[in-house]
Amino acid sequence: MKRIRFPLAVLFAVALGIAPAFAQRIPHAQDKPPGPPLSPEEAVRKMTVPPGFSVEIVAAEPQLVNPVAMTFDERGRIWVTESVEYPRSEPGTGRDRVKILEDTDRDGRVDKVTVFMEGLNIPSGIAVGHGGVWVANAPDLLFVQDTDGDGKADKQEVVVTGFGRTDTHELPNSLTWGPDGWLYGLNGVFNRSHVKYPEGSPLAKTKPDGWQFTVAMFRIHPRTREFQVFAEGTSNPWGIAFDNEGSAFISACVIDHLWHIVETGYYHRQAGAYPPNTWKIESIVKHKHQKAAYCGLTFFDSDAYPEQYREKLYMGNIHGNCINVDKLQRDGSTYFATGEPDFLSAKDAWFMPVAQKTGPDGCLYVLDWYDQFHCYQDARRYPNEVERGKGRLYRVRYKDAPRAPAVDLSKETDEQLIARLGSPNVYFRDVAQRLLSERNTASIVSRLLTLVTNPKALPKQKRHAMFAMAGCDLRQHKQEWDIPRKLLRSKEDWIRAWSMRLAGLHSFPSVREPSGSQLLETAYAEIVFAGLEDDSPDVRLQALILVGQLARAGRTYVSYDGEVAKALNKSPEDPLMMRIAWQSLRPYQERHPAGAVEFLKQNETLRGTAGWELATRIVELTLTNPRTSPEILRGMFQAVSHEKTIPAVANAAWRLVSAKLQSGELDGERAR
Repeated sequence: MKRIRFPLAVLFAVALGIAPAFAQRIPHAQDKPPGPPLSPEEAVRKMTVPPGFSVEIVAAEPQLVNPVAMTFDERGRIWVTESVEYPRSEPGTGRDRVKILEDTDRDGRVDKVTVFMEGLNIPSGIAVGHGGVWVANAPDLLFVQDTDGDGKADKQEVVVTGFGRTDTHELPNSLTWGPDGWLYGLNGVFNRSHVKYPEGSPLAKTKPDGWQFTVAMFRIHPRTREFQVFAEGTSNPWGIAFDNEGSAFISACVIDHLWHIVETGYYHRQAGAYPPNTWKIESIVKHKHQKAAYCGLTFFDSDAYPEQYREKLYMGNIHGNCINVDKLQRDGSTYFATGEPDFLSAKDAWFMPVAQKTGPDGCLYVLDWYDQFHCYQDARRYPNEVERGKGRLYRVRYKDAPRAPAVDLSKETDEQLIARLGSPNVYFRDVAQRLLSERNTASIVSRLLTLVTNPKALPKQKRHAMFAMAGCDLRQHKQEWDIPRKLLRSKEDWIRAWSMRLAGLHSFPSVREPSGSQLLETAYAEIVFAGLEDDSPDVRLQALILVGQLARAGRTYVSYDGEVAKALNKSPEDPLMMRIAWQSLRPYQERHPAGAVEFLKQNETLRGTAGWELATRIVELTLTNPRTSPEILRGMFQAVSHEKTIPAVANAAWRLVSAKLQSGELDGERAR
């Protein structure tokens, strides 16, 4: 048996009967006691980073204790949530806070701390924008403002309520501004939620039953306060990042650690039942790092670091006490990620990196909860032993990279912010993008469109100009149709893909209106057809998502056996597209089961094993759909018996028929 050595002081303490907690317990998922806590300076000395890098202390206890979430604002200030209530499950007023950290003398170390808000109870996410601060404080998501400019919250709005608190490791978290201008967040698999608009909200009547879900990515529109479930699945996700193409990624625990998330997708779950007829989507990794608890994720892109460290995903590994790195590459309509060497290793079991962000100086900032307990098992069993007095914020600096300048982007002109969209530091690109969309003027929209369509513009500046434009209210400016249709003619794939996304984002008030507008019908048909016929997998994926949005709104402009089949046949083995096609076709088939028969009659054109799986799922839904008439069933039987039917599809179809007859799900009389 391996011997565990303890410091002499600990042995004396044990002999006297006053053994500290770290000498008494081996925390869950660890193989030995964590040892004594280190001072911030000792912790930094133990850390290892690549050659040329160093770790600096930005803030530490008592300035910062039990930090959970962080963000930077347009002035370069750091907003942090703290929780001494953890792991409390009961809702209600607590002792937790939101703080603003500032480095006023520009020496790299925080010297001013302002308590912005108190009375919270495990505030697990924070974002700044649209005139206030967004705080996840289950069961509520709050919008908080400082209306008199004294640095203290004095106005509070409950945007939505009903997030669960069953598992306080899986609370709503990772509030992050998306490239479309919506605010995104995550919720965990063991934290059942029933989210609703609060009483008195003008939106309450639009969705009186709310949304019931467990593990999901959700989003909220900052102007309208509309709430949506964007995608579902994974485990205990904690960390959202968007790359330079505007694609979303999340990190998760226990199961695979990295996922490419697209709208309407349903992903592999750690636990819990899948909805009927789910065709789950898998992760984008085949590798593992150390252990399986992750917290925080950021897409790092800054010229403060050498090129080999840029445009990669950095994520906190709780059990591994380090910062892992993954590199992305395109794989059809989705991505595949490979592991890179660890960026930081703490060599300290107390190190718990809960959030990572790029700062105004271009460096990676790492927020450290710093506790001996990594998992809820220990925190629930021994809540009195959870560390309540420590917390750190570190900066990883390359050589003598300059300190962050004093900035206030909110005071810059439109032209200055548009120039910032091309900054080599993603912090400036993201903040400028958000501020431009908040200003939301016709002049800004016009300038951004000119930049997006300029073939000589810098690629990153063009992309963030697109994102800023997506965050503007194109409907208000009467551009919700003209801009997507114009961008459809672009020679750049990513612009055409975003034309699909813009159509879905900005036209949906129109979708809910009665049909009949010739402009509406013509515009939708033109956009959808063009997207499905495109040679780019990403464009076709976004077109399929738009097909599903329209189908759920009762509008359909495509046929199973025509445009959709042709679009899928261009990428028959795409790991994502077939599953999103199913998510998009299913709501249409539920309403119009005859369309499925037409698809099956032409199924010899649907290639590849993924295509055959899609055809089989269409058969299964036809068999169980209560709207399927005997005539439609007969048509389906004829289709799968046709001599041109692919054997794999035919065999699977008849096995399903047999199984459904035996289970009673298919009435034998109807099937004759």
